[in-house]
Amino acid sequence: MLKTGHDLSDTEILSRYQRLVGRGGLGPAFIARVLAVAGDLTRRRVLDVGCGKGELLQAIAERFECTLTGVDFAAARLAAASGSRRPIRLVIHDLTRALPFAAGVFDVIFCTETLEHLKVPAACLAEIRRVLAPGGKLVVSVPNATGFFPFNRLATFVPGRWLRRRLLPYEHPDNTDQPIDTSFDYQEIVDLLTAAGFAIEVRTGYRYFRYLEMLPVARAVFRALYPTLEAWLETIGAQRFAYNLILKCTPMSFVR
Repeated sequence: MLKTGHDLSDTEILSRYQRLVGRGGLGPAFIARVLAVAGDLTRRRVLDVGCGKGELLQAIAERFECTLTGVDFAAARLAAASGSRRPIRLVIHDLTRALPFAAGVFDVIFCTETLEHLKVPAACLAEIRRVLAPGGKLVVSVPNATGFFPFNRLATFVPGRWLRRRLLPYEHPDNTDQPIDTSFDYQEIVDLLTAAGFAIEVRTGYRYFRYLEMLPVARAVFRALYPTLEAWLETIGAQRFAYNLILKCTPMSFVR
C-alpha cells in the first residue's frame, strides 16, 4: 500500500479538492464498464457515494427509470452535477462521517474511484453497508497498484519529481494532483471489502498494461491489439493485473 496526503487536515483536503472542480471526470468508456457490471437499475433506489460532478448519475438517468441520490463533500463539484435533465438528489456531506440516510434505504450503491481518497475507507464501507437494503448491491472501483507493474515501485529508485511524473501512472500517489491518495494492491482491496462484510460477486478489470501507452513505439500496436488482449485477460481471470478494478458485491448475510 502506498499513501500520500494522509497527514493533511480535513480542511486542507477539502480546500484542495475544490480546486479540482474543472478537471476531467470518469469518462464515457469507464462509465459504460461500471454500468455493465451493475446491471439493470430500473426502479432501483441508487446512491453514488463520492459522486463528484455527477457523470455516473447522469448516465444512469439517461438509461434507467430509477431514484437517484449523490453525495460528495466538495460543494463546487456537486454544483457541476446539478445539470441533469432528470431529478437527482444531491447531498453535500463529509464522507468521513456517518452517511445522512436511514438504514437499508438504497438498493444499489456505487463507490467509484473514491475509497482511495479517504483516510479510513473501512469506516465509509461500514456506512455503505448500513444504508444498503437487504440483498442490495455495491459496485466499487479503485485503482489497482498490482496493475501498475513494473512502475509501481519506481518511486523508490527514480530521482526527481519531473522524471517520476513521466514514468509513474497517474493514480500512483507519487504522481497525482489529488490531495489524498492511497494505492491498494489487489489483495488489499479484496481484504478491505471482505472485512467490511461484503462478498464479491463480480470481479472485472479496466485497462491492462496501460504503461505501454507511455512508449511511443509500442503505443499504436498496443491500442490496435488492446480489445482482443483485454477480452482474453478477462477470460483467464487476470483481473488482478488490471489498472482499475471494478467489483460488484453483496452483504455477506444476504449472499444466496
